[in-house]
Amino acid sequence: MAGRFSRKKRTGGTSWLLGLVLMLLLVGAIVLGASWVLRAAKSVGAQDAQKEPETAQQAAPEAPAAQQSVPAAPEITQADSAPEQTQALPAEQEPEPARVRLMALGDNLIHNTVYWSAELPGGGYDFTPFYAAIAPVVQSYDLACINQETILVSAPALYANYPSFGSPVQVADALAQTGFSVITGATNHCFDKGETGILDTCRYWREHYPEITTLGIHDSQEDAQTLRVVEKNGIRIAMLNYTYGLNGGAPGNAWMVDRFVTFDAVQDDLTRAKEASDFVIVFAHWGEEGTFRPNDYERTWAQVLADGGADLIIGGPHVVQPARMLMAQDGREEPVFYSLGNFLSHQTSPENMLGGMASVTICMDETGAYVEDYELLPTINLITKNPNTGWYNYSPMLLSDYTPELAATHHIPGCSVDAIQTLFDQIISGTAG
Repeated sequence: MAGRFSRKKRTGGTSWLLGLVLMLLLVGAIVLGASWVLRAAKSVGAQDAQKEPETAQQAAPEAPAAQQSVPAAPEITQADSAPEQTQALPAEQEPEPARVRLMALGDNLIHNTVYWSAELPGGGYDFTPFYAAIAPVVQSYDLACINQETILVSAPALYANYPSFGSPVQVADALAQTGFSVITGATNHCFDKGETGILDTCRYWREHYPEITTLGIHDSQEDAQTLRVVEKNGIRIAMLNYTYGLNGGAPGNAWMVDRFVTFDAVQDDLTRAKEASDFVIVFAHWGEEGTFRPNDYERTWAQVLADGGADLIIGGPHVVQPARMLMAQDGREEPVFYSLGNFLSHQTSPENMLGGMASVTICMDETGAYVEDYELLPTINLITKNPNTGWYNYSPMLLSDYTPELAATHHIPGCSVDAIQTLFDQIISGTAG
């Protein structure tokens, strides 16, 4: 299938030597056992040759006829049992490698039509139904990540649409109930409501869902200096998140948002992350909106991140870009998902309805932790109009779950199954746009 990539297990420098030693031991045991069998056979034959004349002379005249017809029980000697006692034990099996299955989705972009459509008759908001179609997929992974493109705010007066977004904090409730475990927040829109938005967002996640890992934005310098390391299935995974810039100016406290500023600063973060973990992921908010190919900025930073020790790179925003294999200067190979595009939004072009889901298996064996296999799967943001309210239903899902019948209900023209699949295939092959 287009968009699928696979990497076989790396072999460590000592694995072949261990296998060779075990093989030599096994061969030696077999040869030794065979020599004992031969010696035992010769010994028994020699004893039988010596005893047979004497036994015949003594027993032939005296033994009754009935006894002559019953053969004597064979004598069991130590030589006979030696081969069984010295059978080679099977080689000790290698322990099963540890694995973590991780998925990541693109931008959760909350336009005003999205939060108006989530408003409850009695007040408040419920965004949970919008994620119902993807929830089983999210919950089937060990780690599930999503990019929260817009900042969350507590005061309704701060709710806003493009170009200066502000989204209800109840978005966090829906993401938590859907099963997401990692939220990335360093985006060009994260400072749209100034420090208030960052403080509101960080506080809400911490107070209501402390078990969820949030990245990229901070409400204190101490939090900014705290490295995020998640341990899952015995693998310690460090996560970093950066944005290329901000639309709403820059915070007076630079530590509030993690940004691509200098190569040296990011390298320092990567060094800390490598020392504290087995595997490092960088989530990057970068790229030129509306383009299907990575630009020079993305490629340059991707190489810097790979050379600095990142093991997996996942980027955005707004439209899908291909995943590619990148080689670091030390010879490591790693996948870069240049952009996962939008997941949920009310943008109005078919290319904005198409998204990508990164599906990754992280494996750790005696050689260390690495990406065992990885895949870029297409998603589609289905938008239908509610005839009773005039608002909208949003149902982003894997493209594999999108049927012609569902496509016929899409509010945005040009979103047939074939059209979206064709666009995805063209992006992956590098022929789109």
